[in-house]
Amino acid sequence: MSTTSPPKGGFRRQEGAASLVGRFGCMAVLGLFLLFSVFCSGLMGLSIFAGTPAEFLFATFLATLTAVPYCILLLWLDRNEKEPTWLIITALLWGAAASTFISGIFNDAFGMMMQSAVGDAAVAGQLTASFSAPFIEELTKGFAVGALFFLFRKEFDNVLDGVLYGALIGLGFAWFENIIYYVRAGEFGGFFEMIKLAWLRGIVSGMGGSHAAYTGMTGLGFGLVRVLRKGVLRWSLIPVFWGMAMFAHFAWNTFAGLFVIGDSEAMTLLVGLPIATVVLQGPFLTLLFIVVAVVWRHENKIITTFLADEPADVATPVDVAALVPARKRVFAGLKRCLTKGPGAWWRHRGYELQLIELAFLKWHHAKDDETTWSADQDADVMALRKQLVGMRARL
Repeated sequence: MSTTSPPKGGFRRQEGAASLVGRFGCMAVLGLFLLFSVFCSGLMGLSIFAGTPAEFLFATFLATLTAVPYCILLLWLDRNEKEPTWLIITALLWGAAASTFISGIFNDAFGMMMQSAVGDAAVAGQLTASFSAPFIEELTKGFAVGALFFLFRKEFDNVLDGVLYGALIGLGFAWFENIIYYVRAGEFGGFFEMIKLAWLRGIVSGMGGSHAAYTGMTGLGFGLVRVLRKGVLRWSLIPVFWGMAMFAHFAWNTFAGLFVIGDSEAMTLLVGLPIATVVLQGPFLTLLFIVVAVVWRHENKIITTFLADEPADVATPVDVAALVPARKRVFAGLKRCLTKGPGAWWRHRGYELQLIELAFLKWHHAKDDETTWSADQDADVMALRKQLVGMRARL
């Protein structure tokens, strides 16, 4: 550790000019491509709306009706160190616009090649679903997870963040893709066919057999690299879990049809395909939930350990004890809102979230071998403590 007296504002990690230019250059290029993709997807949506307005509106309603609860669930899982709203929106937009845009081009091209090769539209469609879609779609979604990992490291704290960002990107993809599928179903079979497909894609396989679970596994690989920090071999975890996401996608697209029960559509929708979700996707979804549970325990330990030595004007032991587990914080917040009003609840919530931010900041500092000064000398820690002193005084 450095024994040199820190500057007035504290020590701060310096990023080279070339690194800054490269990072902001990548952000600009990706941002422009995202805007272009949103524009193209918007034009596609308008063209579909112009041709089948009723089906398009109903399809958008059905896709949103199932996507919103899943989004709320994902954000609830991230119960401690919350992610910035703008990054959450960016993740959803990339999945809904950029990934679907790129994947659509490659999948259509692959489908046409298979059609020319085998001469059978049904076989070409299955080959595309089994081989092109899992690879291309997970590649485009996983690329976005990697971009968040490398360009926004300060917001990519641990394994849970990787799972969250991956799942949000996948959820955005599923939302837009579902709209397209529902409209096609409506064109051929009417609104009832759209409802049946929404039951299958939005509810039965909505989380386990969906893009949210697939890309969540890709994010798990990036998250493990973020937490492990040391060793070249840890980078192998990214292709391992990225490949697992592709395999899970392949398994569903290829083998779900085996669970069709004779000519009974009702039995297939109510029994066969729910069983397919459990058998084909249950293990992957179970893995993700186990990871989330382990990360929750780890986050609680980070909060209590790295806030234990804070001065009383920043946080008392009572303040720290009230932070974990998260359900205690939530119930206390509801009670505060009912007894003291929304304003008091909002101010206290902001103070608690900043305290948790301080704990994670100190944790990263302790694990970072590139910093040669103590946390008490760190500019970001010093600034956040000063902010917390003011917030606590106003409570």
